Order: sequence, then C-alpha cells, then structure tokens
Amino acid sequence: MGHLDVELFGAVLRDMLETLQGKSRASLDVMAREETTYADMADRATVESDRHMALLMGERDRQLIGEIHEALARVKEGEYGICQECGEDIGLARLRAQPMATLCVHCKSLLEDMGQSSLHAARGELVFMEE
Repeated sequence: MGHLDVELFGAVLRDMLETLQGKSRASLDVMAREETTYADMADRATVESDRHMALLMGERDRQLIGEIHEALARVKEGEYGICQECGEDIGLARLRAQPMATLCVHCKSLLEDMGQSSLHAARGELVFMEE
C-alpha cells in the first residue's frame, strides 16, 4: 500500500478514535448525572433497560477503541493493510469499509466459513482431511 494511503487511513483511524472517546465521555457524564427517583416501577424498568443498553454500547465502543489502537500501532510499525494470516495486501475497499481490518477478504471468508478462531488451525485440519 502506498505511503499516502497509510497516512490517510491513519488520519481516519485517529478521527474515529477521537469521536468514540468523546462519545464515551459524554455517555459517562450522562449516566453520572442521572437521578435515581422514579415515579413508578414501569419508569424504573425503562430507565434500567436504557442504562443496560448504554452499558452494552459503551462496551462495544471500548472494544472498537482497542481495535483502533491496534490498527494505529500497525500503521506506526509499517504493517497496516497487510493480512495477518497470508501476508497479502488487504484490499482498499475492505479497509475503507473496515479500517481496523486485520485479514484480507479471502482469509476472513475462510475464517467465517469454517467457524474457527484461527486459520492456522483450520488449514491444518484441511491438510489432515486431504491425506
């Protein structure tokens, strides 16, 4: 991948990180200011359900933040855009859709088809089956 492309994706990742971190701070501020008095049990149940959903979304955002940090580390190390399984370039279309991608479309497809957490294990099973 060209040097300019990596810099562009680095900027996109930093923007995503900044947005998610701001969103997380705002969510924490809202949750900290919530009042704990409820008119009735239905109101309490609604607030608790909303709070649970906010916590789930916050956890998803924290995972994304971690993935973004890992992607930025790959940018810094010169490994961004390279499939961690086969070593081939990850296509630009895939990186545009999923800037934190670690696998090319082919390897990701194999992983999903096999339901394996590691393609190395899956490839070993394929070789065994072929013998």
